[in-house]
Amino acid sequence: MQRRQFLLACGAAPLLGHRAYAADSWPSKPVRLLIGYAAGGTADISWRIVAPILSERVGQSIVIENKPGAGGIIASQAALSLPADGYTLVLAATGNFGISPVLMSKLPYDAVEDFDMVAQVAEFSYAFAVAANSSFKSVKDVIEYARANPGKLSIATVQVGSAQFFAAELFKSMAGISAVTVPYRTSGDVISAVRSGDVQLAVETLAPVIPQVKSGDLRAIGITDDSVFPGLPDTPPISADALPDYVVKAWNGLAAKKGTPTEVIQRLNQELRQVLATDEVKQRYIDLGILAKYGDPQTVRALQLNDIEKWGEVMRSTNMEKQ
Repeated sequence: MQRRQFLLACGAAPLLGHRAYAADSWPSKPVRLLIGYAAGGTADISWRIVAPILSERVGQSIVIENKPGAGGIIASQAALSLPADGYTLVLAATGNFGISPVLMSKLPYDAVEDFDMVAQVAEFSYAFAVAANSSFKSVKDVIEYARANPGKLSIATVQVGSAQFFAAELFKSMAGISAVTVPYRTSGDVISAVRSGDVQLAVETLAPVIPQVKSGDLRAIGITDDSVFPGLPDTPPISADALPDYVVKAWNGLAAKKGTPTEVIQRLNQELRQVLATDEVKQRYIDLGILAKYGDPQTVRALQLNDIEKWGEVMRSTNMEKQ
């Protein structure tokens, strides 16, 4: 028995040594970052700002690969099909890690148990926007109209199951109104619909709304954050102006397959912390309609679990069917 234990110990030593060496030498080749959304969206652009700076700091390219489809499920599956060695990372966000677990009747993986969280990099909210010639001057006006005209208010969002869609459903529930939520394929479609008058109100990320507000084509009448966003200084938080406690914030971060070496996750986390602290990244994020927001793995996990609970309750209270 003693000889067997000795041989097992000798056999384990090279393996442990190899793992430590692999973690210490990471990265020795380019790192793939899988994004489950199309190029040009907020998630994609936010990482294209960070990736080059992160690449310089770690000494290897961070190669972004867009794998849109199924609300981020395709990208997450792809990440899980590869080794947990730190060379394949995946975008983790409110939509694919906080909403999909409650929206989908069956996921091909466990969004909590099958992934290690790496870092939070951004926080953002949504704007309630109307056409420039709309009679709605505030969110209070919207609520009053909807209460007086049940079922006649139309609200544009992207895709059923998106964070914008859920934000609209939560608004309807908390305001006690009956309104029609009209899902569109892209943010561009949402903006076009509200500009043309096909719908009366849009709930959309700040990035595509801010240029339209600056050009005078849209008016932002409220934001879902609990404080004023620097890029829209004249737009009040809905919670302060019209509907107390209505706050919807989304997050954007990074995850890796479960079992990725702890040393790699710690290295990535600390490097991202430094990147997000730079004035360049902070300002470019504000221009994009988001805030640079660092968070450690425990913070991101807490955000995810909070979303799963919150949006699960919204589904139950609104009788929304699983997809």
